[in-house]
Amino acid sequence: MSKSTIDIIFEHHYSTTETKRVRVKERKKVNGRYQTVYSYKKKAVKKNRVTTKKIPVLPSSLPFSRTRQYDDMAAIDRKTHTRTGALSPISFPIQSFFPGQKYSFAQTGYSNPVTLAKWFEDRQENESKLLVKIPAMRRAFWANIRSFEWGYEPGTHDIVYTMQIHQERKPKVKTITVK
Repeated sequence: MSKSTIDIIFEHHYSTTETKRVRVKERKKVNGRYQTVYSYKKKAVKKNRVTTKKIPVLPSSLPFSRTRQYDDMAAIDRKTHTRTGALSPISFPIQSFFPGQKYSFAQTGYSNPVTLAKWFEDRQENESKLLVKIPAMRRAFWANIRSFEWGYEPGTHDIVYTMQIHQERKPKVKTITVK
């Protein structure tokens, strides 16, 4: 059970292949007639997997930023017409720490802070898309980690980090078939 109403959850979705022993239906000729025979074979099967990480200590502030472009065009009789443009993706910084010991205010159970930092660093290096969920703010979106900086705090064995999250969106493109 979490200690706060606000959680920041990162989900990494990926697929793996496993070899499984699968029952396969075959048609074989037995005594001059075809019959259905079942046999077992090893087959490579794709499985979708999810790794979920919850931030153990919430940042002190969580400022979201999003902008929209506006174009002002001159109209007749010294008036202007404002045309709305594209909406930029959501981006926000997270500045906190991974605890190096058991704290009572931590959102999750104790885990190795260096492993957590390496997990986020690997997601940045592999350009992985993450599903970022903030249930209290009713937000869930696919995002990338644009920057991730971390360092060791010698007195408490905590890992202090700063990461920049940027929403990943597909561009809206209209295509026209030219005849």
